[in-house]
Amino acid sequence: MENEIKMEKGKKGDTKIGAVIILIISAAVFLPTGGAAVYQALLNNQKAESFGSYDGKQILYEPGSKFHTTVSSIAQNYRNSGLEVNEQSHYYIMNQAFKQTINSMAFSSAVEKTGYKAPEDTVNRLLVKQFTGPDGVFSKKIYNQTSSAVISEIKKDIKNNIVYTRYVTDMCGTNGDGDFKGHHLYGLKTSSKETEFIAKMGAEKHSFDAVSYNTNDFPMEETMKFAREHADKFTKYNLEVITLSTEEEAKSLLKQINANEITFKDAVTEKSQKYYSNAEGALTSPYKYQISETLGENSQDKLDAVLSLSKDSLSDVIQTAKGFSIFKGAGESQAPDFESEDIKNICDEYVKSSEKSLIENYYTEKAEAFATEASIPTSSFDKACKKLGLEKTEINAFPINYGNTGFFESLANESIISSLVRNADAYKKAFALKLGEVSSPIVLDGKVIVLKCTGTQTSEETDTAAIETAIPAIDQTSGQKTLMNSEKVVDNFFTTYLNLMNNSNNR
Repeated sequence: MENEIKMEKGKKGDTKIGAVIILIISAAVFLPTGGAAVYQALLNNQKAESFGSYDGKQILYEPGSKFHTTVSSIAQNYRNSGLEVNEQSHYYIMNQAFKQTINSMAFSSAVEKTGYKAPEDTVNRLLVKQFTGPDGVFSKKIYNQTSSAVISEIKKDIKNNIVYTRYVTDMCGTNGDGDFKGHHLYGLKTSSKETEFIAKMGAEKHSFDAVSYNTNDFPMEETMKFAREHADKFTKYNLEVITLSTEEEAKSLLKQINANEITFKDAVTEKSQKYYSNAEGALTSPYKYQISETLGENSQDKLDAVLSLSKDSLSDVIQTAKGFSIFKGAGESQAPDFESEDIKNICDEYVKSSEKSLIENYYTEKAEAFATEASIPTSSFDKACKKLGLEKTEINAFPINYGNTGFFESLANESIISSLVRNADAYKKAFALKLGEVSSPIVLDGKVIVLKCTGTQTSEETDTAAIETAIPAIDQTSGQKTLMNSEKVVDNFFTTYLNLMNNSNNR
């Protein structure tokens, strides 16, 4: 729970109030160690950055804002847990804070609309707990030494958390303590039959042998075979280009160039956005397939017009993937030299990014040959591996756990099939295998695999208590994912973060 007041006990002599005060003060002065570029950029900006909005309310990074204090809180919790706040963790911290801010805005708003207010007795009871000494007893001395401003901030934080927690416990439930331990006191209830059903879903487990083909290892000779068969894709064109933001600006500029009011070269320097050119205007992605990508979808007519430009001739204004462009012929085109290392690299990059089906089909054929060999009565999975030079991976028994829910064990440690959790069809193929049966090829995120079922087992006991405990947390996770897809949420986090990084690097 964000901004949680409850703190872990520190070394002897430490007090909870000290930790709380640090958390509150850090909201105003926090700058992570390491001088992260993003934080520095945020501090340098005179105007607060908006990372998105909820229900029309901007989520700003500025002192005193919910987003700002949540970033500070998460970073402080990192340090309290012994984790380092560094360049790699900055993005995660801010992204988590952004999501938590949206959660807080949505949940708190829903509760406040009901007229609910945090009871003063509850606030005071929780407030007292923050001023305890090492013996865990309320310390009047610590309380009196704390300024009224800090106490006011602590009370405000407690009230906000009570409102937030009210929604979470009412909607998702929470486990009780003492006599009620293991039973939901609030929120949606789960029947014992439903809990048993969920537990039994993870009771059946299958183990496998596997071989894997990595699509990143696609042979260069196959790449060049494709390239020679589609040589025109790798023809290099000698072109220059000017790009402007609007069609009106581009048409006006073209008219000026044709009237000799401005030269193409000067227009490049003074007007062009240079999305597709260098400083002199030369097209920086000059191969045919790259030009086609620049022109966007349904571009055949535009592509023909651009590629047919003679030296010094100009195109009409053409809408490109980003902006509106004027192309100029600058010389003869150049056929690909397939013995050149540069062309080989260009072809390899293209095939891996744009011809994934070609690669998957290549490895699927190999995987089919392996599966056929492994299924021959006189052969075996191990013999097929030895004959075809493949390494077998043994996969321990695991249950069906689509989406890696917290109910059952995760597949995260089984890297060869880790993406199975997001592929329902692959799951069906794997668990439909009978003992000793070999699968047909399965395509999984950059791999083509073949499985053999080596065993099935069913747990005699089902841990319904663990399922009961997991339900509230999983409900919260599902709720957050659903909320982030709401029409009320505008998520510009990644774009804003990236722009801040780029702006900082350009300073």
